[in-house]
Amino acid sequence: MSIMVACVPARKYEELQEKYTNCENDKTSCKEDLKNTHISDSICKIQNKVSEMQLEKARLDSIEIHTIHDKTKVLYKDLSDTYERLLKYNQNENDKFNGDLRDMEKKKNATQAELDIKEASLNKLKDELTGLQKDLKNREQKMQQLQTDLVSREAKVNELQQVINAKDSAVNALKNNLTQALLGFKDAGLEVNIKDGKVYVSLSEQLLFASGSTVVDKKGKEAIVKLASILSQQPDINILVEGHTDDVPMNGVQIKDNWDLSVLRANSIVRILSGEGKIDPKRIISSGRSEYLPLDPSKNAEARKKNRRTEIILSPNLDKLMKLLEKN
Repeated sequence: MSIMVACVPARKYEELQEKYTNCENDKTSCKEDLKNTHISDSICKIQNKVSEMQLEKARLDSIEIHTIHDKTKVLYKDLSDTYERLLKYNQNENDKFNGDLRDMEKKKNATQAELDIKEASLNKLKDELTGLQKDLKNREQKMQQLQTDLVSREAKVNELQQVINAKDSAVNALKNNLTQALLGFKDAGLEVNIKDGKVYVSLSEQLLFASGSTVVDKKGKEAIVKLASILSQQPDINILVEGHTDDVPMNGVQIKDNWDLSVLRANSIVRILSGEGKIDPKRIISSGRSEYLPLDPSKNAEARKKNRRTEIILSPNLDKLMKLLEKN
C-alpha cells in the first residue's frame, strides 16, 4: 500500500500567505474607513440638524416679511389684472380707468400714510414700554432696598425689644425682691408697685416722720437701710426720692411751706441711702412735689393721710437703650 502526500510548493504558499496578509490589511483598512465613515456620517447628521435649526429660525424670522411680500404680490396681481383689462377696452374708456388708478393710488397713499401713523404710534408705544420697563426695574430695585431696610429695621426692633424685655424682667425681679425683703414693713405703711416700667416704693408719713418733722423715725430708718442693702447690689438701678405732702399749709418758722417740707423730707431719705445705706450719691436724685401730686384729691383726713408720703422711684439704667435709639 502506498501513501500519497500532496505538497504545496513553497512559492505558492508564500503567495497565498502574502494575499492573506493583504486581505487582513484591507479588512483593517476597511474597518477604519467604515469607522471614519460612521463618524463623518454622524458629523453630517449633526451639521444637517444644525442647518435645519438655522433654516427653521430663518423661516420663522421671515414670516412677517413673507406675509408682507404675499400681500404685495396679491396687490400687484390685482393691479396687473386691472391693467390687462384696461388694455382690452377702447381709448374712450382709458380716462375712466386712469381715474380709477388715480383713486387707487390715493387709497394706497392714504393706506401708507395710515401705516406710517400706526408705525409712529407703535414706536411711541415701544418707547413708552421701554420707559415703563426701566421704571419697573427702578421700582424693583427700590423694593429690594426697602426689603433690605425692613429686614435691618426688624433686626433693630428685635434688638430693642430684647433690651426692653431685659429691662422689664429686671424691674419685675427688683419688685419681687423688694416685696419679700420689706414684707415686715407692709402693715406700717410701705407698698411696692410697678408703674410705667418703674418700681415705686411708697412709704407713708407714719412710717417715716412725726407730723411736720423732717427727722426719720427709727422704724422708717430701718426700712430705708433694708432697701439700700438690696439697691447697693444693683448698681444699674437709678434712684429718685420724691417727697409728697397734703394740702394743709405749713405755719412753722424753719419750714416755710409744703414745698420746703417735701424737699427736706426727701433729702433726709437721701442722706440715709447714701450714708448708712452706702449707695453712690451719683445714683440718687432728690425732689419735692409738695401737695401737687396727690393720690386722693379728696379734702378729708383719710385722703390727706394717704397723700403724706415719700416715694422712692427705682428705674433701670436706660443708657444701652438710648444708644440703640440714637444709632437707629
